[in-house]
Amino acid sequence: MTDLTGAAGQRRLDPRHKMFGPVALRFGGTAARAHFLDLSSSGALAHCETPPTTGTYLMVEALGVQASGRVMWAEGKRFGIRFSEPLTRHAMDVLIEGV
Repeated sequence: MTDLTGAAGQRRLDPRHKMFGPVALRFGGTAARAHFLDLSSSGALAHCETPPTTGTYLMVEALGVQASGRVMWAEGKRFGIRFSEPLTRHAMDVLIEGV
């Protein structure tokens, strides 16, 4: 499923794809497991038992794909990541479909 509507009804530039995929996070000397709940080339919605705080820079790794980014917001166990560089179409396919 693809969603082009963001917070407050704003139109997103990059379509978000609903998913549920495990990822490894590294931030501030900490390693944690999380799950992406949706993904676009520019960012992701993630869920983690002990999420990083807003402003935290982190590394994400899953299925051989690595990306760096920054936590833009955090609420409860959910948080939004903006990637430092957009993901390639191939990286998106690997993360969404496991291809």
